[in-house]
Amino acid sequence: MRDEYVIGVDGGGTKTTVALANLDGKIVKKIKTKGSNINKLGFKRAISNLEEAISKISRSKKINYGFVGLAGGLERNKIKKEKIKRYLRKKFEFPIDVEGDQIIAFRAGTDKKDGIVVIAGTGSISMGWKKGREEISGGWDWLFGDQGSGFWVGRKVLEEIAKSLDGRRKNLKLKNFIFRKLKIKNGQDLYQKFYSEDFIEKVASLSKFVDQFSQKGDNFSKSILIKAAEEVSKMAITVIKKLNFKNEEFPVVLSGGMFNSKIFLSVVKRRIKEEAKDAKFILLKNEPVVGAIKLAIERYKSS
Repeated sequence: MRDEYVIGVDGGGTKTTVALANLDGKIVKKIKTKGSNINKLGFKRAISNLEEAISKISRSKKINYGFVGLAGGLERNKIKKEKIKRYLRKKFEFPIDVEGDQIIAFRAGTDKKDGIVVIAGTGSISMGWKKGREEISGGWDWLFGDQGSGFWVGRKVLEEIAKSLDGRRKNLKLKNFIFRKLKIKNGQDLYQKFYSEDFIEKVASLSKFVDQFSQKGDNFSKSILIKAAEEVSKMAITVIKKLNFKNEEFPVVLSGGMFNSKIFLSVVKRRIKEEAKDAKFILLKNEPVVGAIKLAIERYKSS
């Protein structure tokens, strides 16, 4: 048993974390490689990165099972999810399951099977599970979704900065703060900074400056964070209502960089508590790949 292992994968847009663990769940090796978000990188490039990462960590080991949690909207695209799973199962001699990355974040925070996860990082989504049912709200990606996410906050800020540079908005102190932090002097610098291949991450990174400036008492920064929290809360509450969690105790796993903001965190907690007083919040401390390991072990033992 000590020589038998499972693999867990957390595949994101900029990096993929792969962990090798024994059947007791102890992680014995972990590596970080290139991203594997299908939407961002395209199928061929993303799957190649994923295959390379799994091959690297599984070499010369007896692998019993693998569980892959991928960013990129797989929870809304079952055809794409099955295509990835079929491809990986052909490439490797052990069974592999593929799901969206929400479930691995949830299971990294709790051993319970029922409950919800609220993710607010670069993107935003809420997903929940109850007695075999699954519900989702948000997760439509940056083009027409991700309300309340780091990207959403950053885009709102850039809109106001552009207005300020044009003279359409007065007294935007946050602009001066961000320009100092990023060593931006003018509109041309701003353009060159954000119109780039990795614009999603760069725009999302502005959210941390908004939080920093809100702590200095800037009302505009506070208002953006509150609006972001309201948007994310709506996603969570929608899932809570659909699964009828209102009158029972259940875990709410909170994951993503936006929850580093005390303002954002407090508003989300308050809004959810107004709807479901017995919600038990878990601020995710483990890496999501821990959830992938748990699920790999469970699937193996039940197979």
